[in-house]
Amino acid sequence: MIDTLTEPYAVLGVQLNGFKSYDHATETIRQRIRARLPTFCVAINPEKVYRAARDAKLKGVLDRADVRICDGIGVALASLLLERRRLPRCTGIELFMRLIQASAQEGWRIFLLGASPESNAAACRKLLDDHPGLKIVGTQHGFFAEPAEVVDRINQSGADLLFVAMGSPRQEFWIAENLPLLKPCLCMGIGGSLDVLSGAVTRAPAVFSKTGTEWLYRLITQPSRIRRQLVLPLYMLDVLKAMLTSRWRIPKDELQKALSTGEPRALSSRAGTRD
Repeated sequence: MIDTLTEPYAVLGVQLNGFKSYDHATETIRQRIRARLPTFCVAINPEKVYRAARDAKLKGVLDRADVRICDGIGVALASLLLERRRLPRCTGIELFMRLIQASAQEGWRIFLLGASPESNAAACRKLLDDHPGLKIVGTQHGFFAEPAEVVDRINQSGADLLFVAMGSPRQEFWIAENLPLLKPCLCMGIGGSLDVLSGAVTRAPAVFSKTGTEWLYRLITQPSRIRRQLVLPLYMLDVLKAMLTSRWRIPKDELQKALSTGEPRALSSRAGTRD
C-alpha cells in the first residue's frame, strides 16, 4: 500500500492533514480501509479548534484521530495566515458522500448511527435509492440508553464503516470512548448529515458552499444556532492573537545569545520573523 496520508501540522494547536482535494482524501481513506488500518476520521472546524484550546478532553480526542480534515473556511484561513500553507477545504458531509459512493463500488458494509429515528430511516432510504449496491447492514438512532448494546450491534453487523451523526463534540467523544471496542475499520463523525439527507434540514445552496459561508446560511435558516455561532468571532480573535504573537516572536537561540552577550539591539533586526 502506498500511504498518501500527509504529515499533520498544527493550526492553533490542533493537528490537520493537508489534503489536496476530495479525491486525495477519499483515496487515502480507501487505501487504509483496503489495508484494514483502523481509522478515526475527524472534521476540524473553527468551533472545534476554539473549544479544544479550552477543553483538554476534546483536545485529547482530536489528537487521537488518524485523519483530520479541514472542515471550514476559518480553519483554511488560519492555516494561510499563521502557517503560510494553503489548505483546501474538505467538508465532512461531502467526504461522507464520497465515502458512501466508494463503499457502493467496493462492497463495503455501512452502519449509520445517530439522528432522530425519522431522519435516520429517511437518510437510509435516500442512500439506498441513490447508490445501487450500497450495503447498509445496520442503523441506530441517536436516542439510546445502553452504549454497550449499541457497540455490540455494530460489531455483530460486520460493518466496515461506521458513521456517527450525534453532533459535535458528542460524536467525537462517543467514538473515542468506544474506539477500543469497535470493529469497523473507519469511524467518522458526520454531524447533521443524516438530517440533510432526510430533508429535515436544507443543505446550503452552492453559492454558500463555494464561498465557505455555510455557517451564515445555517444561521439565517436556524436562528437558534446563534449561541454556537458566537464562537466564530472569538475564534478569529484567537487567530489575530496568534498572528501578533508570531509577528513579533524571536527565535529562542537568538534570544539566549542576546541575553548572554548583552547585545539586545541585535534582536531588532529579527523582530517580525518566525521561528
